[in-house]
Amino acid sequence: MNKPDGITYVPRRVYDAARRLEAACARVGCPSPNGVAEHRSDFRPTREGRMFWRQVWLFLMEEDCIPPGYVIKFVVVDNPALERLCSVTPRQLN
Repeated sequence: MNKPDGITYVPRRVYDAARRLEAACARVGCPSPNGVAEHRSDFRPTREGRMFWRQVWLFLMEEDCIPPGYVIKFVVVDNPALERLCSVTPRQLN
């Protein structure tokens, strides 16, 4: 992956939650966690909870909705200061 078309920086907690959600859906035979994550994002009791599950849903959607031929790089960021997904193009980084 020399020249990606886009780069998405994902907070570690979002990445981990998305993977746990995928594993849980696989265990019960749910074909895709996207609807589950979207549902969870709407019904969390706090604003922070809703924003967190929205991030999970956006991460899953971006991963699943990449058109053929489009190369995207996901970078998992362990810095707790990163609170949301950040998508950029390589041109924006220059």
